[in-house]
Amino acid sequence: MEIIVAKGSVEKKTLQLSEGQQLRINIEERAQLQLLLEGGCGEVTTDVLVGKGATLDLCDLDLSLVGTTRSHQIHIRQEADSQVFVQSVSLASGSTTNTTNVDLCGEGAELSLNGLVIAGGSQHIDNHTLVQHMVPHTTSHQLFKYVLNEQSVGTYAGLVKVLSGAHHTVSEQTNRNLCTTREARMFAQPQLEIYNDDVRCNHGSSTGQLDESALFYMQQRGISLPEARLLLMSAFAAEVIDQIRIPTLRDRLHEMVANRFRNF
Repeated sequence: MEIIVAKGSVEKKTLQLSEGQQLRINIEERAQLQLLLEGGCGEVTTDVLVGKGATLDLCDLDLSLVGTTRSHQIHIRQEADSQVFVQSVSLASGSTTNTTNVDLCGEGAELSLNGLVIAGGSQHIDNHTLVQHMVPHTTSHQLFKYVLNEQSVGTYAGLVKVLSGAHHTVSEQTNRNLCTTREARMFAQPQLEIYNDDVRCNHGSSTGQLDESALFYMQQRGISLPEARLLLMSAFAAEVIDQIRIPTLRDRLHEMVANRFRNF
């Protein structure tokens, strides 16, 4: 399937992905595309070219069912002065692997790449990212958060490469995780490869449990333990959801995430 967004135009689309689908998108100069991708069991690939001065808002929503496997590979190439906002949200009951590769090929290109995973049972959710700064004056920000319950397993492997000659690169990579049970497991590997000196880059990862003192304080104020847990987990997830630039989708996801936490 191929989508072309003509020069200077603005489009909004929602697509239901199907197994084996190959989606190709060309956003021409100064065009804008707001795209919601849902579903997609099996292997799915999405290739996007974001032209000069163009804008992409992409949300990949994974709601796969128990016993299913989903693998979604996204490759984005950004030209000069383009803006890309990608949100990967996994509220699935199956096993998921998301692979997102972004090449910043034009000066002034900006990337915001974020992910949220809510997992329980014996789910296994992987996110792999590769961001390559290939020319000077490009910017990338990444934020991935996981909330893992029961025996679920999460993996985040993120690599940022700043190639030789890509001076004045700005890059931030952050991974934060909550394990709500002792059986949940999180594996994190944020990485930087920098091949010149004139850059501003940082990365980090942290994994922990819900703050017991905060839970105790809230219970002292008359909030039940289940409600206190819900409030803390929802606040943790909100940092990612609130960056979604589609208001109706943002509101929908706040409610979906709260419902998922109520079943923890």
